[in-house]
Amino acid sequence: MHTIETGLLPGRMPFARVGRGPECLLIINGGQGFMMKPEPSRLEKDAGRLIRILPPDTNFVLIGYDPDPKADLSLEGMAGDIAEIIDVNFKKPVGLMGISYGGVIATRVAARYPDFVGKLILLASAYGFSADGKKRLQKQIQFAKAEQFHALLQEFTTVFRRPWLNLLLRFRLSFEGRRLIARMGAPSSIVRYLEAMLDNDVTNEDLNDISARTLILGGERDQFFGGGMMEATASAIKGAKLTVLGDETHMAPVERMSDVRKHLQEFI
Repeated sequence: MHTIETGLLPGRMPFARVGRGPECLLIINGGQGFMMKPEPSRLEKDAGRLIRILPPDTNFVLIGYDPDPKADLSLEGMAGDIAEIIDVNFKKPVGLMGISYGGVIATRVAARYPDFVGKLILLASAYGFSADGKKRLQKQIQFAKAEQFHALLQEFTTVFRRPWLNLLLRFRLSFEGRRLIARMGAPSSIVRYLEAMLDNDVTNEDLNDISARTLILGGERDQFFGGGMMEATASAIKGAKLTVLGDETHMAPVERMSDVRKHLQEFI
């Protein structure tokens, strides 16, 4: 039984900690970290999923997002916040893992602060979104600005490879829609985080500055980071290992849990 501790770092960014050993993996959460309110139960649930895919007894800290970001929110600013947290709270260089949206931030941290990151893992992620991924983000921004939360949530009912899982999501949205919507973050915050990704200006030169041992692990048909984005990231980071799971989508960490666990264990 794992004990999950929750709190705020540094007083504004929610986190969940599992274990307290000297070696600790810092994990930047995916987009659900700002799409939904950062309630402790939410962080505990996300941490529980990570326990199931990480090597046994891995000590880690899952960090989310400030629920009230500054109006001038940027990828550079988010990377700076993570670097400050690493500098103050962790033994450097740290192992850093980014999931989906969080992987874009993790990539920027590793490029801007190479002495801070010894291992870099991009799970269902890359240095930036694909063309199709950007279109999805733009649609999500439109729905968030209009506070059309049901339509925004509906966008995620096509992300699984298995049709029955997408159908299950649609059923859940039909029966629990009001409760799910009540748990969502502020529309202005969701928009700021999504727009920050569209302003991403990471270049190949930035990726060349990454010295961390790197693993990029995701699905071949990822709806947000497919289209060659994972391959481009791997080719620009010296010595990066790329593992693409055939025919899988953005939800490969859920649908191919045992394979993802195997690849993470081999790398970590």
